[in-house]
Amino acid sequence: MTKRRYILIGIPAACILSIIVSLVVSQPRKYAKSQKENPASKEGPHIPQEAHGIGSKDSITQTVQNLSVPNYDEKGKEVLIMRGKSTYLLSNNIYKIIEPEIEVMDSANTENGTQSVLITSDSGEMDNTSNQGYLSDNVVVHLDTETQLNTDYLRYLPEKKFVYTDDPVTINGKGVKIFGQGCEIDLINKKMWIKKDAEMEMDGVKNDLFFLSKDNTQQNDAQVSPEDTIFSGETGTTEIPLEKTFIRSSGQLMFDRNTDTNIMTFNDNVEVRKGSSTVFSDKLVVYLDPETKQTKQAIASGNVLVSQGTKIAKGSFLTWDVNTQSAILEDDHKAEFVEDDLNIDALKMIFYKDASK
Repeated sequence: MTKRRYILIGIPAACILSIIVSLVVSQPRKYAKSQKENPASKEGPHIPQEAHGIGSKDSITQTVQNLSVPNYDEKGKEVLIMRGKSTYLLSNNIYKIIEPEIEVMDSANTENGTQSVLITSDSGEMDNTSNQGYLSDNVVVHLDTETQLNTDYLRYLPEKKFVYTDDPVTINGKGVKIFGQGCEIDLINKKMWIKKDAEMEMDGVKNDLFFLSKDNTQQNDAQVSPEDTIFSGETGTTEIPLEKTFIRSSGQLMFDRNTDTNIMTFNDNVEVRKGSSTVFSDKLVVYLDPETKQTKQAIASGNVLVSQGTKIAKGSFLTWDVNTQSAILEDDHKAEFVEDDLNIDALKMIFYKDASK
């Protein structure tokens, strides 16, 4: 009786045990099969290849191709357009933009028509909450058809129509090349600042900037290497290229791009070099023709010291003008000019290049 009872109890227990074992064995197979059928669940959300700035943890909520967003002033006039090849809105309210463009319209209508400033880069980002963004990788600011600024990173403030960077910048224009550290640009008023350590190289200007005598000019011409000599195609005569002008300063360099005159202002420890001439001053203002990019006038002020060979001049202001081919040295107390045994003191002196006096 007891043996029969154990047999009857053991049969159901064996059945229950076999069911449990079958469940344990079949569950991993089912899970592995589902994983094999749905590899996407293992890989995570798909991220476009061109959106290289988007991390694997970011979630794309919206995608826009060929984005174009205009911006208007209080009068309803279009002042700015933002474009992008591809734009991705992420879950953290950040826009990732591929090949962004920012075009700022110019209200001034010149003889060449309405001009605009165009900023391009390989990638960009805009925070929809703070309304601030940046451009990075191959950033180019096209100030006009012949002038552009290059840098690696640029912050953008849409409400102020303002961009800035602390990175090194390079400006290339017609006959002008500028290097500096950091930059700020007012896109609407077309004003630009190099923050510090500006260095500028200008092609030959048609005036000597200082009081070069004929003897010194001939001496400088004799020092020009054959590689720099330009040959005229028709006559076969040689033309000596004008010397480059180099300007550097430790402080801020400001650009004011007006329709009639472009103004550059160098500040702090200014040094100007052209040939054998050197000028030191606290400040230098250069006026350029907006079309030819040639110097029309320049004014050095504050502790002005000029040297050229045996010539030395000191004063508070030095002004040179292209049209009159003259340099004016002034001082409220006493301007000085020294050459060999000649020593002149006066409140104002005028030096004429063509007359050599």
